[in-house]
Amino acid sequence: MLFYYIVPTSKTLVNWAHHHLTSYSEQDHKRIKSKVQNGVTGSALGSAVQEVEPSGFVLAAVGDIMIHSPQIAGAYLESEDRYDFQENFSYITSYLKKADFVVGNLETTLAGKEYGGYSGYPLFNSPPELAGVLKKSGFDLLITANNHSLDRGTAGIINTIHNLEEAGLNFVGTARSLEERKGGYFLTRNGIKIAFFAYTYGTNGLPIPPGQDYAVSLMNEQCMREDIFRARNADGADIVVFYMHWGNEYQQIPSDQQRELARKLIDLGVNVIIGSHPHVVQPAEIIETEKGAGLVFYSLGNFISNQRDHYCDTGVIAYIKIQLDPEPDTIRITLLEIEPTWVHKYREEGRWRYRILPVREVLNTDQAQEIFKLSAADYQRVIEALRETEDTFYVGPPGEMVLSVGK
Repeated sequence: MLFYYIVPTSKTLVNWAHHHLTSYSEQDHKRIKSKVQNGVTGSALGSAVQEVEPSGFVLAAVGDIMIHSPQIAGAYLESEDRYDFQENFSYITSYLKKADFVVGNLETTLAGKEYGGYSGYPLFNSPPELAGVLKKSGFDLLITANNHSLDRGTAGIINTIHNLEEAGLNFVGTARSLEERKGGYFLTRNGIKIAFFAYTYGTNGLPIPPGQDYAVSLMNEQCMREDIFRARNADGADIVVFYMHWGNEYQQIPSDQQRELARKLIDLGVNVIIGSHPHVVQPAEIIETEKGAGLVFYSLGNFISNQRDHYCDTGVIAYIKIQLDPEPDTIRITLLEIEPTWVHKYREEGRWRYRILPVREVLNTDQAQEIFKLSAADYQRVIEALRETEDTFYVGPPGEMVLSVGK
């Protein structure tokens, strides 16, 4: 039998706003924003990760990995007739590799050039070389259920899966068969078994062909209920993680629908919910219900894209520690830390270049403008990115988000 309890402490900043407020509005959000220190604070992640005992491990999660047309053009090496995205991740790879397992939302297809060529919005299709770079950069599992899953049809889904597998990457959210869809993705590490499932609100009006409903996992409550039950009972999962492609684009406050669905899923047995689609960072919280409790990240923002509006060019890496507790048969899920990120877009050799930068490292580096090739406006934007991210993600008093789950 599962049991849940919340253990509040005071090690890192977290969001307790939804947990303590009976009615949460944008006005509440503005009123209770955390005060960000004038000085830049460094991340405590390095020491926190080192403290994880052999019975535990660290999961890192990011938001949307989007490749728009200017990014594709910027990665093209004309002299070699190939695409190289390595520079995009060169400054952030070490941050991903601090974790034991890394997951992110792949919001593009890797269907191959023969399926309408490479393009960004509105019908995404990126060069397959991206998969190898994501693997090399530290990713282990990619979410393939989103509103662009069908941008190159079901053949594009199959080719995307093939190219991910060729690169040594795992996937969840799309499938080549009903059996594969129901299987989700399972990770067993240090005696803890975790089930991953992913769902999207829709596919931008592109219909899933008759008889292939399994191709994209849609947010069907009955289907999600069955997946949770099967994972818990037939497959013996200790922890259930859902990636949800949901919410309203560019809205920093989670919608009522997101919050209502999160509560339902936690009631059904989901322990961690990671959101994508809004393209901006939204708050995180622990939700307690009569039947359980869960850690919810409503949106982790954009990990990489060509979107340049404020809030759309930022994201976070969330580091989650999952560890067997000294108390018998108890697993502890802890939000260790977040790492704010910013996408630097700059012009070089006649084309646009992109790099994901670790915000705190940039602001803690002497002569950062010269080292990171930042203009004065870029540097100011990094400062703003830190404040925007922390103001949004941390909307409550200091504390640590800790969730303990009976094994």
